[in-house]
Amino acid sequence: MPTRPSAERRRELSYLIGRFVTDHLIRIHQLFEGDLTAAVVLATIAQHNVQRFYDEVARHSEPGLDRLVEAGDHLPHLRHCNALSVSAATGIPRETVRRKVRWLERKGWITVGERGQLEISRTVSEHFAGFDTSMIDRFEACARQVVGILDAPVSPSLPAVP
Repeated sequence: MPTRPSAERRRELSYLIGRFVTDHLIRIHQLFEGDLTAAVVLATIAQHNVQRFYDEVARHSEPGLDRLVEAGDHLPHLRHCNALSVSAATGIPRETVRRKVRWLERKGWITVGERGQLEISRTVSEHFAGFDTSMIDRFEACARQVVGILDAPVSPSLPAVP
């Protein structure tokens, strides 16, 4: 069976992806003042809030996600979550999630409803816009390198060294 470039160049692919992930984690660490757990909590809340809207509406919409959100079309589709569901989804203890929620709320990145419903704030996207743009550029550069390796012809096996 022929070897795929991904198998033959596994270490190179691992290095490139690892370099991207490491750089990304360092940037998140800085953005969240060293609190990666808060980053996971915010990301989990955001993904839960937006998932249904993205899957059912935005992904299939002609105007695209940005225009739909700017028009406020996403609001009726947002799904709330709570500290218990974030804890269950992440494995982070519930009390830790609650502490992180308080911190995220003070930052203005989430809102907490009367019954503990968690929702990303309307301004969180603006706060992270520069970070997101930079991350997309960095991801694209990494993805192009990875695709280049995956699309490369497989070289013949090297002879065994005696």
